[in-house]
Amino acid sequence: MLSLAGCQFPELISFNRQIEQNSAAVVSSDTALPAAPDTSSQPSPQSSATPAIATAPTYPRRPFKLTDQVPKNSSFFKFRQRLQQAIRERDAAFIRAIADPQIKLTFGPAMTLQDLAIDDPNSLFWQRLDRILSAGCAAYEAPADSPIEAWQCPHVSQASLGDPFSDVYIVGEGVNVRENPRTNSRVVAVVSHEVVKSDPSGYDRLSEQQRQELQTDRGWQPIITPAGKRGYVASGYAYTPAGYRARFENQTGQWKMTIFITGD
Repeated sequence: MLSLAGCQFPELISFNRQIEQNSAAVVSSDTALPAAPDTSSQPSPQSSATPAIATAPTYPRRPFKLTDQVPKNSSFFKFRQRLQQAIRERDAAFIRAIADPQIKLTFGPAMTLQDLAIDDPNSLFWQRLDRILSAGCAAYEAPADSPIEAWQCPHVSQASLGDPFSDVYIVGEGVNVRENPRTNSRVVAVVSHEVVKSDPSGYDRLSEQQRQELQTDRGWQPIITPAGKRGYVASGYAYTPAGYRARFENQTGQWKMTIFITGD
């Protein structure tokens, strides 16, 4: 099970700071500060021409606080540090070395690492893997009849507090909810360490590029707050259990990535 109490994961704190320094398409978590200048490309006509719907039905607030479960100095902790270095260096050879020969990459037709374009440093694979590792991991709840030592990242992919598709887990304190998916848009609400609902109508207003970036730290997640406010949060703070996740198994002393997948 996930840990629901305790202090914030140190790597997540560092990640939150990096979000503010990445693209101008990512929002600061400090609502007391003015919005950062929007130096990204202009929003698409689709996302700017249609204003966000102001309100939706309200629902009870569901606060939570997930924490990283990986023990410091454990073998998986050290492995994850090495993997994060490989991501920074875009080391495709390392990914191939740790990938299980039977790695699961899709629920549909068979895919290979080559299909993920891991040799391209600009491939969304790298951004997606970096994002899910940065949020923290949880021990994989393996079936009783086939126990394995494994970890799953991000930790919210192991959560079971509600609907894995419509629930959005906010991993951060004081995260701005903006009217439109850009940093200079008006702040309509603030959310902190809680489960909110996704907003399908907000997704419809995203451009195709914005949809592709949704599960990277450059994207925007459309949500509905408990108070019924519709808006967008930086996707570096927003995770869905059915979103991209990776599983790592200890196979005779070697950590292997056995799953990198999205959906259910």
